[in-house]
Amino acid sequence: MPTAAAVPSLVGAVVAGTVLVLTGLGGGSTAAATPAVPEAMAGYSYLTGSVSSSPPGPVVALWQHGYGVEFLDFPQAVVLGAAGDSYRRVDVAEERAGSETQGDPAPMLLSPDGTRVAVGDHDIERPDVVIVDLTTGETTRHALPAGRSVVPVAWSSDGEALASLVSDEATNPYSGGRITGAIALLDLPDDSAEVIDLDGSATAAAFSPDGSELAVEQSGGITVVDLQDGSRRGLGVDGVLAGPAAWSPDGRLLAVTTVEPVDAPPGVDAPGVPSGLSFVDADGRDAAVPDPLSLDLAGPGRVLGWAGDEEVLTVLADGADDQTLSVVPLDGAEPRPLMRMSDLGSYGVGRFQLASSVAGSLEVVDPDDVDRGPWPWALRGVLTVAAGLLAWFIARVVVVRRARRGRVRTR
Repeated sequence: MPTAAAVPSLVGAVVAGTVLVLTGLGGGSTAAATPAVPEAMAGYSYLTGSVSSSPPGPVVALWQHGYGVEFLDFPQAVVLGAAGDSYRRVDVAEERAGSETQGDPAPMLLSPDGTRVAVGDHDIERPDVVIVDLTTGETTRHALPAGRSVVPVAWSSDGEALASLVSDEATNPYSGGRITGAIALLDLPDDSAEVIDLDGSATAAAFSPDGSELAVEQSGGITVVDLQDGSRRGLGVDGVLAGPAAWSPDGRLLAVTTVEPVDAPPGVDAPGVPSGLSFVDADGRDAAVPDPLSLDLAGPGRVLGWAGDEEVLTVLADGADDQTLSVVPLDGAEPRPLMRMSDLGSYGVGRFQLASSVAGSLEVVDPDDVDRGPWPWALRGVLTVAAGLLAWFIARVVVVRRARRGRVRTR
């Protein structure tokens, strides 16, 4: 039996340990029979655990939740597990963010199969990219041959090659213009990289389905580079490349985001406001292509994936405070909403990305519960210490009072 003096410490330790265990509960990686998204995205939460402490396994989406650092509020890099009911924070992307990001996560890009996230840096002395394995939580660092700024822009469909924008100077994502640079091509199995020789700077890229070609957006058009022999051809477009999943699965089309011009300071290359999608023949042979689509696109208006050759997935605005991940038929039929994102006036959703290889097989679920994994360590530590001290204090008060009563009775 412990002495009375030891009881408060024992009670405090037991309570602290219990709180530490309870806040550390959460599912690990799980395999989903069919990839899914929930009917409604779960809201912003301080209790979402990290990929490092609780890897979610393959995921279907990645996004930034929240904008700007305010009192008790900070932006998060969040992934959605393949079953549509688990959420984790990509802590590496948050940790690699510098002051130039104004609190936002570092540049990040989800792989087509949803198993990895490539994380760059807007201001780094030794250029590299970090690959986060979502199934294990482990990271690997890959050096690049050039660049003070590294922004991942495209994965190959097999996940073996990664294209990044590299710039000689640090870049500012809030300068009002688009980030430009050279294209550094990283071969992940060989851990080797080279810079593609292009005439002029690039702003975006997309691999062909078989990985043999890379479409690179440059001022005035798109340059398609044959990665085997180095040959290239130019495509004239009215708009900007619609993201890393712009190339159709059959290799026939490239999606382009049409934009309305905006006022910008002299010398600032502003992309404009997204107004819809159009398509160009990827071979440049003037083959028949779908008619342009006028759409209320959210964010940069990217194509996130293809549901076959005749439908694309993108995020559409639905009023001031709502967006929907939707399937858009290329024949102009009404879009089909999959997942709703609400309360965006309080916590905006940006940089939304999809595991493009699962775009055609997504189901919609209504989870009974949300798995956020173990609480973040900082919050667990504060709560554990606070609970332990409170339990110790209460136990000490009780022990002291009983001791006083015992002394009174013996008089």
